[in-house]
Amino acid sequence: VVAPMDMYSAVDGTPSDFHLVHLGTRALGGAGLIITEMVCVAPEARISLGCAGMYTPAHVAAWQRIVEFVHAESLAKICLQLGHSGSKGSTQLPWDGGELEPESEGWEVMGPSAVRYAPALGVPRPMDRHDMDRVRDQFVAATRLGLEAGFDMLELHCAHGYLLSSFITSLSNQRHDEYGGTLENRLRYPIELFGAMRAVWPAERPMSVRISATDWVSGGVTDEDSLQIAQAFMTAGADIIHV
Repeated sequence: VVAPMDMYSAVDGTPSDFHLVHLGTRALGGAGLIITEMVCVAPEARISLGCAGMYTPAHVAAWQRIVEFVHAESLAKICLQLGHSGSKGSTQLPWDGGELEPESEGWEVMGPSAVRYAPALGVPRPMDRHDMDRVRDQFVAATRLGLEAGFDMLELHCAHGYLLSSFITSLSNQRHDEYGGTLENRLRYPIELFGAMRAVWPAERPMSVRISATDWVSGGVTDEDSLQIAQAFMTAGADIIHV
């Protein structure tokens, strides 16, 4: 399996010939399954201006071209990984001065609580129910577009401190409503979002969830937490947990 690799080479969210060659080469090399980089569900869901998206007809057409090449020229399957940058968004390209510098064409970032991911990043606006509904619907819309593009599998990104990961860990989720506090509560929104995606993704096509086994910080996600997180997603209909 070829794991996701952010390439920061899309233009307005649209993958290019670079992505066709990058992913097509992996397929020709004999991989059984190829997972795309984190494909963002809205412009403001991107990490940077170079991140790939799945929210316009142009995105669907570009991804469909890649999927059709993989299917036509190899036995490989290809998985669409969908995600949202959350508080790690609105950054420079890595080679243009560092990932953590505010983008000159940046946007407001959101998260479960007003806790910045790193000192050089902006403080996220705490999400209200309207925000949560809107982001959930963006993921569902992107799921439908992924199906239209012909992907064999779907993965939900809940790792690495991005939006859904930031709900799961108490390091960034300091809410006092039903979406904060216990691990069960912190999982509530990611599970709700996953369930909405699973409802429109065909039952015969697998879905996976990428999680962080640890936050590498004292007070963050533990081994025991990871088992509970994995079990919660499996109960919700995940076929694979990508750790």
